[in-house]
Amino acid sequence: MKKEGRKILLFDTGNFLFRKPPQAETKRRDALLRANLLIHSYNEMGYDVVNVGEKDLTMGVKFLFEVSPSVKFSFVSTNLVDKKTGRHVFKPYAIKEIAGLRVGVLGLLDDHFNSTLQEKDPGLNVTEPVAALKAAMKGLREYCDLIVVLSQLGESKDKKLAREAHDIDLILGGGGESRRVVMERENGTAIYRLEPRGGYLGRVDYSLSDTKRPIQFTISDEQEALQKKLERLAFHATQMRTEMAKAGQQDEIKAKELRFLESKQKELEKALLAFGDKNLYRHVVIPVQMAVSDDPSITKELEMYRAESAKLYKPKIAFEAGKDLSETEMVARIPKTSPFVGAISCKKCHEVNYRNWVKTKHARASQTIAASPPYAQEECLMCHSTGYGKIGEYAAVSEIPFYLQGVQCEACHGEGRGHPEKGKMARKVTLGICRNCHTKDQSPTFNYVAYLEKIGCKIPR
Repeated sequence: MKKEGRKILLFDTGNFLFRKPPQAETKRRDALLRANLLIHSYNEMGYDVVNVGEKDLTMGVKFLFEVSPSVKFSFVSTNLVDKKTGRHVFKPYAIKEIAGLRVGVLGLLDDHFNSTLQEKDPGLNVTEPVAALKAAMKGLREYCDLIVVLSQLGESKDKKLAREAHDIDLILGGGGESRRVVMERENGTAIYRLEPRGGYLGRVDYSLSDTKRPIQFTISDEQEALQKKLERLAFHATQMRTEMAKAGQQDEIKAKELRFLESKQKELEKALLAFGDKNLYRHVVIPVQMAVSDDPSITKELEMYRAESAKLYKPKIAFEAGKDLSETEMVARIPKTSPFVGAISCKKCHEVNYRNWVKTKHARASQTIAASPPYAQEECLMCHSTGYGKIGEYAAVSEIPFYLQGVQCEACHGEGRGHPEKGKMARKVTLGICRNCHTKDQSPTFNYVAYLEKIGCKIPR
């Protein structure tokens, strides 16, 4: 976008430095390496403002102060204060100028975090978000053309914030348990949320025609409908470019279809020009796909991180656990308290399915991420192992119990304990279950019927 000459501001709603408190010294050191990598990457990308999230305080506020000299963006927190003095620990807001506009940026933490915060930094306090925001915004609207709130309150509290605090133009939401893209308005305030795990970049475009102050921004239903259609076309065009790039050879049919999509995009862009006399905003979701090329500088830093991370861990892989045991002994070693019983238990009644499964990529799914840095493996385990998040506290491939390695029967059919007498396993694996991992971005060529055949399953008639 910068190469295209766009004037942009980059914001992050917070919780970008750490995932969860490391339980061992090795993981603590690895977490610090990763945090430094992320800071370097944000500096390279030119981020402007980052909200301090709950997870960013994992290593204590002292860590953030120590890395501040190397940070080129602004940390903000409107309701994180010193318990004794009541003063803000970070700037309560930042003001950025772009295209002649002054943009006020504030950041909020959820005050429910106070209980766990006291254990880490007893000298800090998170004040009530709405009251803190109103206090910080006094006089800010008169000085700023746009007010943006970076929130870690969660979806429902973002809506409450929009209803109770006036003069907010945009809430960029994080936190909570939402697993969907949300673009909505509450009390005239635009609220924008993205799915987690960095699969998407959210973009809000503002077009300015009337500079009379106070500047008012609106969104037209017709303009929005045209814009959504344009976004769908752009998304399909991006997917097609990705597929063509992966194929590595020219496909005339796809090339022709791509030219058609691009011509339709131009038609819609022309129709949108009719709204040129109004101040408008629109939301765009940009999937992070293979078509997005890697940045050489960040790639170099990533390789350096991987090299340093590898030095911290002793090589140990648990794949061979149970290899020399008989099937009877393996089944006997599966804890009776575990809701998962492993594919080896399923073999007794489903031998054909089991032998088909052993030959598939699902069976080797855990091995495929074993070469990644151990700290980086954790976010992949949800789709590369069985029972992740429901049993134990394993955070790397080497920690996966032998009967949960790979994508086994229970990853799709549900927990097997008690089956067949009292078990509640799903007989048919639906498309929705597959799509939990085979998303359009991570598995663009996914075909429900074909993939079921690949993993040794068939659709029941």
